[in-house]
Amino acid sequence: MSRLLSLLCLCLCFGTAAPAQTVYETEPDVTADMVRTRLQARAAFLYDATTGQALYERNIDEPLPPASTTKLITAILVMERRGLTGSLTVDPEDTWVEPSHVPLVPGETVRVSELMHSLLIASDNDSALALARYTAGSVPAFVDLMNQRAVELGCLHTHFVNPNGLPARGLETTARDLLKIFQKALTFPVLEQIMQTKTYWLTTAHGTQLLKNHNKLLGKYPGMGPAKTGWTVASRHTYAAASTRDGHRLELIILNSPDKWKDATLLFNYGFSHLPPLPAPPVLKPATPATMAPAQASIR
Repeated sequence: MSRLLSLLCLCLCFGTAAPAQTVYETEPDVTADMVRTRLQARAAFLYDATTGQALYERNIDEPLPPASTTKLITAILVMERRGLTGSLTVDPEDTWVEPSHVPLVPGETVRVSELMHSLLIASDNDSALALARYTAGSVPAFVDLMNQRAVELGCLHTHFVNPNGLPARGLETTARDLLKIFQKALTFPVLEQIMQTKTYWLTTAHGTQLLKNHNKLLGKYPGMGPAKTGWTVASRHTYAAASTRDGHRLELIILNSPDKWKDATLLFNYGFSHLPPLPAPPVLKPATPATMAPAQASIR
């Protein structure tokens, strides 16, 4: 119901005519000069995971607010410490959050797997609080785990203060650090699958509702895969995403952008226009008498 009311408010404010659907198409031969003049993000990092080569960097070590891409490390810790099996009972303090929320109802029992879909598809902030408390016993204890895990992942300029990424003093990361966190999240196949799920029916005490993935490039940009979006007034648009084409998996981080969709399309197009050669397959040498295993003696 809360999502329906929000949509109604938007229609009243901006009119009811449906906007034309945006198609994010490929653009061949995007040059570095085109990226330099068109890219609006304060920080960006484009990485070819197939070859291990950085394809584009801008201010990748500048600390900036991550917004809801924070939920990536929240998901990592839930997977590492509790997994997706089991259920939790919602506490009242889990529900004291806005604006994006299920909303959860105090006292209800919800499956952890349901909350993980809510966390990564709809970016619900109450689900993040509930999962944090379930995993570590309290939100402050979970935040301590977040910062400890970030250090273990090699994140040198990252500090978390909550599990959902809502604006708070001291909350910051860098494009380089966020890429490490995103890459760790992608090591869990179930998280990768959830992050590229277009829609999901979530059932809680509030009712059954259709969650729609916030990633506008999903299903529209060729090769688009798992991603986590974020936005607040302070952070502006943030984004962690992967796209695969021509045997290459490109991973992208965007921080502080006025329009992550345009920036992401530009950078992915640039990356796919300048793919480094794939590693050559290993050459198999023919077996020689010296390398062949000795024949087993006959048993008489």
